Amino acid sequence: MKPRTLTIQPALGFSFSLSPETRDVLWVVLVSLVIMSPTLVWGIPSSRDLTNHFRFALPFYDSLRAGNFYPGWLAESNAGYGDASFRFYPPALYYLLALARAITGEWLAATLLTATSLFILGGLGVYFWARTLGYGQSAVWAGIFYTVAPYHLNQFFQSFMFAEFAGAAVLPFAFAFTERVCRRRRLRDVAGLAASCALLILTHLPLTIIGSIALLVYALLRLDFAKRWTTLGWLTVSALLGLAASACYWTTVLFELSWIRADNINPDPSTDYRQNFVLSTFSPDYLNVWWMNILLLATVAMFWPALALMWKSARPPASVGQAQVRGALKALGVVALLTFFMATPVSRPIWNLLRPLQQTQFPWRWLTLFSVVCPVILAAAIPFWKRLAAGRKRALSMIAAGTAVLAFAFSASHIIREAYWLSPGQFQQQLKEIPGSQGVSHWWPVWVREPLPHMSSPVDAGDRQVAIDSWAPERRIFHIGEGQSQTARVRTFFYPHWVATAEGQALAVSHDEDGAMVISLPGKRVTVTMEFREPERVRYATALSIAGWILIGLLLSGPRIQRLVDRRDASPRFA
Repeated sequence: MKPRTLTIQPALGFSFSLSPETRDVLWVVLVSLVIMSPTLVWGIPSSRDLTNHFRFALPFYDSLRAGNFYPGWLAESNAGYGDASFRFYPPALYYLLALARAITGEWLAATLLTATSLFILGGLGVYFWARTLGYGQSAVWAGIFYTVAPYHLNQFFQSFMFAEFAGAAVLPFAFAFTERVCRRRRLRDVAGLAASCALLILTHLPLTIIGSIALLVYALLRLDFAKRWTTLGWLTVSALLGLAASACYWTTVLFELSWIRADNINPDPSTDYRQNFVLSTFSPDYLNVWWMNILLLATVAMFWPALALMWKSARPPASVGQAQVRGALKALGVVALLTFFMATPVSRPIWNLLRPLQQTQFPWRWLTLFSVVCPVILAAAIPFWKRLAAGRKRALSMIAAGTAVLAFAFSASHIIREAYWLSPGQFQQQLKEIPGSQGVSHWWPVWVREPLPHMSSPVDAGDRQVAIDSWAPERRIFHIGEGQSQTARVRTFFYPHWVATAEGQALAVSHDEDGAMVISLPGKRVTVTMEFREPERVRYATALSIAGWILIGLLLSGPRIQRLVDRRDASPRFA
């Protein structure tokens, strides 16, 4: 049956029609705008992470304006000593913030525009996944349910986990394109999955790790057994393309991770994965876990009606249009159980074995995936609850609706209303205080020791006079007069990519006991040029990323190649 369009004929004498898909998109947009409306009254929600994100975003934007399109050293943090966070924190969110800043002209509007766009994108991603599964009119509810999921709201309004929030907007598209590759094996879907994987890597690394596990399980459960090797081949191509397109980022992390402190020096007990399983304690003394337990309870209250699908009578009928929905429900259920299992202490033996999983720090991050999958399952249960509401068991359907309403009321009153709000003036004042402030010690070079050494000038050369010519984030020029001192101490943390030269000759660069850079000097008057030079592998990785995105673009617009693939799939094969 052809979907009907909505035709509107206003009194002014013109009319227009909206397709069902357009109406669904408008509903998701409208819900996202309603959710963000409190920010127009109360300001920006804040937490400790807001400062950390803008300590990165402000100089990142300045670097882009100066023509450095992928900065390598955050120079202004830690009282001018800098740190390596640009090299290890995924950059996609900050490109998005910089674009919003360029459009709006100021940071408050840029933040609101970015957050609203991510709310809309995440909702549309879940809607797209549900439509891919064949949900039809119920798909829009999946997008809306995800937009109001308690943990998803918490990411922005309470915790300001902005990068995780952004990654959560990309993740549903990865699931949707995985489903499409498993079912259709179209080149456009291969490209869509590759792009989703690349963007996830470039947005949030912990979510990439846990999301990859869930995507692998989901893909294996959704394989067409008759074409399993072809499907596995295309899934592998998608993964490799995603890695290629994001190589400019992850190769640096891989090669240089041992150069920074991370959790290896003075580890913070609050980020130890063993202390952050949901349901591991109910004591308010462990604030993170206590709050995540409450969010889990609110999430279960909102999505428990999806359990109705456990009964055969509640499942979609085995019609042509609903067969694929029934086939996907088992996979969705397994992934939902996996995400719940991995967030609880029962999964501790797995965490103890896998070092990359431990580095995600918080097992309760798996609630992100739980919040993505549950709305899709609940949307599939809507027809059952509609039938129940029209029959004799209306009271049960009212209870189901009531718990969902209570969960949303909790989110509105506690997650949103009780957020720590910054007025526009307070927000701007906080941004002014960020430059030069002490950054997260995880990004400090491993040879840095606390407390941070104090220097009254950028360069100290003992008895020799120093004159600064220029002092840019990644290139500094200064003049050193004659004298007895053989070294100059620079107010910059040593990092192996810093190079010092004088009159074309390289100068020895090292670090002192505090981690500050020390440059060996000749005895005569000299002009020193200090530069942060990327290694040759960065150029290769950048070229690989560009090639990866070009290939993804070609796959999106390659009908001739698709016809060749279709003919190959249709050719007879020996068993």
